[in-house]
Amino acid sequence: MVKRLKLGGMTQRIAAVILGVAVLAYTVYHISSLFGEDITTIATGISTERQVIDGKGYIFRDETVLYSVNAGVADYLVSDGDKVSVSDGLAKVYRIGDEDTKSLLRLLDKKIKILEASVGSGKTLADLPKIKDDVSDAYYEISKLLASGDTGSLKKQTDKLLLSMNCHSLLTDKGSPVKESLDFMVAQRDGILASGGDCITEKASDSGYFYSYVDGYEQSFTLAAADGLTAESYHSLVTSKSANVAGNAYGKLAANSEWRFAVQMTSANAERFTLNNTYNMEFVENGNTVIPMTLSSVMDDTVEGGRILVFSADRLPEGFVFSRSQSVSVEVSSVSGIYVPKTAAHRSGQDYYVYVLRGSVVCYRKIEVIYEGSDYFLSSDTPEYNGGTEYLSTNELLITKGSNLFDGRILD
Repeated sequence: MVKRLKLGGMTQRIAAVILGVAVLAYTVYHISSLFGEDITTIATGISTERQVIDGKGYIFRDETVLYSVNAGVADYLVSDGDKVSVSDGLAKVYRIGDEDTKSLLRLLDKKIKILEASVGSGKTLADLPKIKDDVSDAYYEISKLLASGDTGSLKKQTDKLLLSMNCHSLLTDKGSPVKESLDFMVAQRDGILASGGDCITEKASDSGYFYSYVDGYEQSFTLAAADGLTAESYHSLVTSKSANVAGNAYGKLAANSEWRFAVQMTSANAERFTLNNTYNMEFVENGNTVIPMTLSSVMDDTVEGGRILVFSADRLPEGFVFSRSQSVSVEVSSVSGIYVPKTAAHRSGQDYYVYVLRGSVVCYRKIEVIYEGSDYFLSSDTPEYNGGTEYLSTNELLITKGSNLFDGRILD
């Protein structure tokens, strides 16, 4: 009997120890789950969501086609878009040269320009890391453009890639072909000009902006035509054939910097625009160049339905190509706010809140949603405060991943 009592007391003590260990293990497990899981954060900042409308339109300008006595290749003395004065030399126009030869000369001029920039870049071995980064950036940018079908900036990025690769070759390869290629192309160009026969130096008879290309629409797509545009005249112009331009046309001169851009769109999209307001027009084929343009007139398209909008501008960005037909993306509205991934947001009724990390302390923040994307919110950075609640602001560490979060929690 006594022995059984003794054994019974030992059993109770063993049971108590086991129970204590179990409680300790349970507590440690929950403490570790509370403080030991991964916490992921990002720094908060402002992001902008743009709403754009895409379209295709036509450029109207006052342009005068320039003709020479000769009809051969031309050696241009000024660049496209340069402002010239009376008697300035514009081009040396040769007597001989067919259209294929003219196209080849233009191609050589573009390639020579890149090669000359490479050889004369002044880069040294100290610049090699930056050059490698430029090559990588341009390559991946081209890959992205091709994947998305956006070819607007393709030429710009291709030129950047060629320039950077040439510089890399010149610095790292003793047998670099860059200088040899430049010499070959310059010699080829000189050969074309030497075979062009007699030449005449053409000079500007008026001041204006010079361009080396003509399309045969210079006499029809004028400022007067744009300012007096009707639905009928618009469709007649955009479906018309270009006029035959004589082979001795070597360029054109725009009288001033004013131009118009007419674009057809649906009535619903046209409602997003207000007369006399200015909009950022992104010209896709021109390297996505953005030009502010003012909506000067709107008319009903009585021919095909929808509306025709005419925009005006007096800016001539460097390198902008005034091809008659252009694709554009027009920003009609934008909203800016603090970027909040949906993985970071929690909901309470109709309200959203998040947690941020200040030092090792988890803090509660309310957010005021002003825009909702597929996987993120934009929160106002100037919310209306109420009841002393603290809202999310910029430059905070937003917790995007974590469990057991609560206001005031201290992380080890």
